[in-house]
Amino acid sequence: MNWFALEHGPAAYRADFALYGIASAAMAFVLLRYSPSGTGSALLLWALAGGGGWTLVEYVLHRFVLHGLAPFNRWHAEHHSRPGALIASPTLFSASLFLALAVMPAWWLLGAWPACALTFGLVTGYLAYGLMHHATHHPLPWLKGRSAWLTRRRRWHAMHHGAASSGGTIKQGHFGVSSGLWDYVFRTSHCQP
Repeated sequence: MNWFALEHGPAAYRADFALYGIASAAMAFVLLRYSPSGTGSALLLWALAGGGGWTLVEYVLHRFVLHGLAPFNRWHAEHHSRPGALIASPTLFSASLFLALAVMPAWWLLGAWPACALTFGLVTGYLAYGLMHHATHHPLPWLKGRSAWLTRRRRWHAMHHGAASSGGTIKQGHFGVSSGLWDYVFRTSHCQP
């Protein structure tokens, strides 16, 4: 198995969801079971900040890294040319980024419990993004017609893919997968879903 391949086989692709699902559940368990008494409200706010912060991280990564910075933009162009392929960030790469750019700085700046709560929010946001991105590209027969919200997210993401692959050039717009908020804030929502 190539741990740094962009295109995954079905098992490796699903393993990414499993790993982040287990990590999210484990952090939730640790926070609920072992956090110091009286810290629940503060830790909930850190978790919400992590989850909400993920939507901004997702937008910035998609807009400026995946659509602007080599070699990531070339790798992401492959996803645009084959949106149904099982192309995703290698798990070791994304996990290393979480550790280096979120867990360690948060632990150093905030302490163990706030860092755990913030990381829980970020990881859960990343998991939700991954599942949502999968659902925008792959049919879910058991959900067909039952989620107006998912239908809107699919249209939104389809506009991103439609705008991104005209004439081989990648245009700007509709970068948010799990939320369109930052596209509205930064005026990159050219078309309304």
